[in-house]
Amino acid sequence: MTQVFGFLLFSILSLGCTEGVPALTQNLTELDWWETTLLYQLYPRSFKDSDGDGMGDLNGIIEKLDYIKDLGVDAIWIQPFYKSPMYDMGYDVADYKAVDPVFGTLDDFKKMQKAIKDKGIKLLLDYVPNHTSDECEWFKLSEQRVEPYTDYYIWRDAKRINDTHTTVPNNWIGMFHGTAWRWSEKRKQYFLHQFAPQQPDLNFRNPRVKKEMEDVLRFWLDLGVDGFRVDAVPWLYEAEHFMDEPPGDGWHNRIYTVEQPENIELVKEWRAVLDEYSRKDGNKRLLAIEDYSPPPKLKEYIGNETHPGSQIPFFFWLTFVKNEWNTTVVDRIVQWVTTSFPRKAYNWVLDNHDNSRTRTRLSDESVDVWTMFMLLMPGLTSVYCGTELGMEDLNLRKDQQKDPFNGGNGRTDLRDSYRGPMIWDDTENAGFTTAKYSWLPVQPSYWRWNVKAQQQDPNSHLNTFKRLAALKKSPIITHGDFQTHVISTWVYMYTRSLEDETIAVLINIGSETEEVCVKNVGCALPSPMFVNIRSANSIVNIGDTVFSHEKSKRCIHMRPHSGVVLSTSKAVSVTYSTFIILLAVFSKLILNEVAFGLRAQSYQRPMRVVQTLRATC
Repeated sequence: MTQVFGFLLFSILSLGCTEGVPALTQNLTELDWWETTLLYQLYPRSFKDSDGDGMGDLNGIIEKLDYIKDLGVDAIWIQPFYKSPMYDMGYDVADYKAVDPVFGTLDDFKKMQKAIKDKGIKLLLDYVPNHTSDECEWFKLSEQRVEPYTDYYIWRDAKRINDTHTTVPNNWIGMFHGTAWRWSEKRKQYFLHQFAPQQPDLNFRNPRVKKEMEDVLRFWLDLGVDGFRVDAVPWLYEAEHFMDEPPGDGWHNRIYTVEQPENIELVKEWRAVLDEYSRKDGNKRLLAIEDYSPPPKLKEYIGNETHPGSQIPFFFWLTFVKNEWNTTVVDRIVQWVTTSFPRKAYNWVLDNHDNSRTRTRLSDESVDVWTMFMLLMPGLTSVYCGTELGMEDLNLRKDQQKDPFNGGNGRTDLRDSYRGPMIWDDTENAGFTTAKYSWLPVQPSYWRWNVKAQQQDPNSHLNTFKRLAALKKSPIITHGDFQTHVISTWVYMYTRSLEDETIAVLINIGSETEEVCVKNVGCALPSPMFVNIRSANSIVNIGDTVFSHEKSKRCIHMRPHSGVVLSTSKAVSVTYSTFIILLAVFSKLILNEVAFGLRAQSYQRPMRVVQTLRATC
């Protein structure tokens, strides 16, 4: 390792690009790994089929780990693969400690976990604690009033209307429309299901249930996982009095079924379990939660030093970015995160398995722009598999749909559309499966948008993503100061600065060509700046000089939905390209450790987050 690094450093120096390598500074201290990580959200059913049944599986993930590593991914979050009747595509768990045969076996999981670890990548699992499947043994025994399972779920007597008629216990409604109660003829009571009727809610006021679910965490932690993403956190508890909620379908009407204060305490209890394992071996574990609430509410789940909670409460509002959003809207969201969360909890999510993909919501050209925006922000970036390719939503016929639900809460969209198979090459079924039919059809454009084709195109979404992912590991991005700038209605910029180096992300999110000149950015950027990374549709090229005082370089024109990453000196761009090429040639294994300096180290001084400066500066 030392010899290889020495040769790389010698090669860079010999090219005369030494000023592009960030200087190491004294008083370095280690960051927790999730603070700067690139997290890859992997939907296993759609990633890679290894056995020809048309559905992705754990061994398929093993097959494609080199691809994931080459992306620059630091951690993988794998969505549910537990034993399940798949009524809610795996989020209806029948056995938390077993792998569903669709995905393989527990031995396959152990092989996959070891292979991921050997690549130097962290592994997070989906933890689904709010409800089980109605085929779970706990529920079957609870329905029969077999102890100690009688009160594992939330059971209520019917409400009496008159001498001959009864009804549901109260007016609570589920996420997937209609009442949140279902009658059990066996038990002669209603059970609560805040999601599908086949997903009865667990009763966390029962200490035995808490213990069971803690044992689930321990089971997978004992197998070596690095943390969990917790599903459906707002619904963990319900009010004990079971009173009717105010009429209406709005989120604000669900005052007794959503965001109960006990939820926060339960998350802290789970964090204590993870910290127990962290103390044993010194390897920090991550607890991330799913909650679509605004940042001030999410912050409550973080807790404090004495009683810590979730390190990363996922912030999902950017999954709803639309063309109508101008830079003022975008900046308000950025400021909302940075002023609400501590620096350690910054996180950015652009799309996921429950929401439309970026390319479909916006445009193909927008993919690079929003990838730039997300990956070079301070904090964790979560990327849904296929985003790096610019995958689009599927347009499915009714006979092709598999998921009986949608996004819930009144939405009418189809989640199947966002969960199509990965497009690996231009062979039949995009190289995803050898079966005649994949579980969902592949995108019709797979023959030209696939991984293999994009690997060979230097200007592809995939290669732009990889360049940004590599830059994300540099100290200037992981540790540098952060400042945002609303240049105009549609042009946005933020800068990352460390000592005498500056990186600027400049994007046009509008539908017209925009002119940006020194007068717009002069107060925020050194002069001149150089193009480091560009979107494929950008007018300027890598290495170009911009925003200098030379008349021909004072302004740049930005095409609609285009973006550039600028650096302080041209040498940074040269060094970056050369460094990555040499790393790829000599050892992919050390890419994450040495790119642009030391990984997982930071300056002891806190990162300075500066409020937005307007173009009038």
